[in-house]
Amino acid sequence: MDFSYARGLARQLVLATAAVALVEIPVAHVLLTRWNGTVATVVTVASVLFVAYMLADWGAALRRPIRLEADRLVVARGLRRPCIVPLMGIAEVRTVPSSDGLPAGAGRTVYAGEANVLVALDRATAAALGRAGVAVAADDPTALVTALRGAIDAPPAGVQSPS
Repeated sequence: MDFSYARGLARQLVLATAAVALVEIPVAHVLLTRWNGTVATVVTVASVLFVAYMLADWGAALRRPIRLEADRLVVARGLRRPCIVPLMGIAEVRTVPSSDGLPAGAGRTVYAGEANVLVALDRATAAALGRAGVAVAADDPTALVTALRGAIDAPPAGVQSPS
């Protein structure tokens, strides 16, 4: 199952920043050229590279959603390395109102905005991953929490229910 995280607030932030940059970069270049041509060129190139990276990162976020697999949760984060959480190591999954209430050891894998789902880990998994939990900002937090709870509560493959 796939869950998006880059279609809501992330899209608005990326597109707004890119639009502002398209206006700001030429103006800054003209103004800086009057002072120092080399500085103007360096700032312009750095700004264009930043906008290109931001758009590429957002494109990767659209193509690499949060993925719930049979035995693990893969939390993608744009171009960065994904965080892989084994389902057996998840102690609790819940929605959170904002990033303010997260435990100190929770890894924030938020692409943009506030975390709205917290995946709390058991001690062994927390030690292996180096974090007490994983906080994400899913576009549909309720669907992600429901699917994760269903996957955690499901019996392992090949094990039959006694009923």
